[in-house]
Amino acid sequence: MTTPPDGSQPSLTAQDIDAWLRVTAEKYAAIHRQAAHPWPQLHRDEAFVDMSALLLDALEEVRVISAQSREESQAARAKGQALRDHSTHLLKKSAACRERLAPFPTPPPEAIREAEGRLLERFKGGDGREKQEE
Repeated sequence: MTTPPDGSQPSLTAQDIDAWLRVTAEKYAAIHRQAAHPWPQLHRDEAFVDMSALLLDALEEVRVISAQSREESQAARAKGQALRDHSTHLLKKSAACRERLAPFPTPPPEAIREAEGRLLERFKGGDGREKQEE
């Protein structure tokens, strides 16, 4: 899970982090058993060196995860700001349209139904006007 040579940050999932934590805990347990065993000082020294290396690896992993989290947070904030800006633009545009349409009030629902009925008659083949009797 460390940083690749090209410097890019790998995308980490919760499963990746859980797996890393599990492996790290297993390594720690193995090193702890080695250090606690009544072997000569050399084995305890090796366990101490291994424990130090494990700690350094863990700190590097935390740094990578922290950097990725920071980048994702900054990207989310930037996207949120862009969405707020777009929303503000749309609200201003909507207000301007309402102002331009203010002189043209919306007709009552009955008038809309009547106009739609006349239009429907035209599509059915009629001319939409009342036939006058001769």
